[in-house]
Amino acid sequence: MLRKQNKFIDYLHISLFLFLFSGCTISPSLKNESLDYLARSEIKVDGNVRASAVVLSPKESEKTFGYPLANKNVQPIWMEIENKDDRELYLMLLSLDSDYFSPSEVAWKFRSFEDGEQNDKRNEVKTKSLDEMIEMFMQRHIAVVVPPRTTVSGYVYTNLDPDTKVFTIDLFGEKESRSFDFVQVVPGFQADYMHVDFDKLYKPNEVHDLDLKGLRDYLESLPCCVFGGDKITDGDPLNLVMVGEGSDVLTTLVHQGWNLTETISSDTMWRTVASSLFGSKYSTSPVSPLYLFDRPQDIALQKARETVDERNHLRLWRAPVTFKGKKVFVGQISRDIGVKLSSKTFVTHKIDPVIDEARLYISLDMIDSQYIKALGYVKGVGYSDRKKPQFNYTEDPYYTDGYRVVLFVSEEKTPIEDIQYLKWEKVFDKK
Repeated sequence: MLRKQNKFIDYLHISLFLFLFSGCTISPSLKNESLDYLARSEIKVDGNVRASAVVLSPKESEKTFGYPLANKNVQPIWMEIENKDDRELYLMLLSLDSDYFSPSEVAWKFRSFEDGEQNDKRNEVKTKSLDEMIEMFMQRHIAVVVPPRTTVSGYVYTNLDPDTKVFTIDLFGEKESRSFDFVQVVPGFQADYMHVDFDKLYKPNEVHDLDLKGLRDYLESLPCCVFGGDKITDGDPLNLVMVGEGSDVLTTLVHQGWNLTETISSDTMWRTVASSLFGSKYSTSPVSPLYLFDRPQDIALQKARETVDERNHLRLWRAPVTFKGKKVFVGQISRDIGVKLSSKTFVTHKIDPVIDEARLYISLDMIDSQYIKALGYVKGVGYSDRKKPQFNYTEDPYYTDGYRVVLFVSEEKTPIEDIQYLKWEKVFDKK
């Protein structure tokens, strides 16, 4: 992280910086605000420093500040930092959002906005001047200086994330640093995985714990592909396996920029169509159901480009096996490169026929996260090439070397050089 402490200490004491963001080091008053969301704040401790944080939903931020911040792409994070140490600490705002909004910037967005506060005597709508709004947003901003044996609290104004918020509270001082990672689902967001009762997918006697050889044998025994909407026709290849606790798998993917997918509704379908037609970004667009174990996917995530026409997306199903007590998720990953008409679904995405590239992408992405402790490849998909490709449910051709990648997700970081490569199938050998 940051090591040249003297330069940073000098920088932090520039008068303009302190005037804008610390003022006095006493926490802003929160007495007149709606604090319902504080009950779900997440607390993390490192030595003599405690950090609490919670991301606000659009409704919560409007109720708290009196302005629809989400309409202007602003999402507040409330936090509290308790410093029981003898040294002064400083908050690195860029770790929360490298493109955060200043209090004055937020105020400027609402410079002609009526805050809706009623005057009881005259029943008239009051408005705040720009200076009053700047003062309000500044007073509620958290101080960046955390003196010894002091607690500060307040907000940082970040860019809007509709589904999950990934942020880090980095604190540093002279010869000292602290770092706290947070991943929080934004209240009100309806992801498809939220409708799955993972505890009731299988009865206890239906789940079998496997050793390494048993795991390989099981994965190679699975069907080549998931099934399409008719639950009979082969869909996309079953080319991805992730071993680990569900929370670790999901957190790692979200940390790497994968977005949760929303449930299918008239609203989300319209937004999907609008994204395709008008070129608007929709990073949480729903994905169509494909089937395995006689049910649609348990979890779906995606990385979309500017529109939903082009995106990398994956589906995962929890399997009825574990590996040394850890959950096993099997699934498929493919890259959408456009849209087309289909006799099966009228309009559908067209996948990249070089489907192993998507498998390579997720492998590199998870390795980059440093939360992969081992990986290997198993058979099961079946080989196909350009001369004789396989076809998915919507009749898109694809070709593959026929292997599935198996990624073992760790709870703690594993340096890239320490990853164990299982001596199963040799995928990258030249023939």
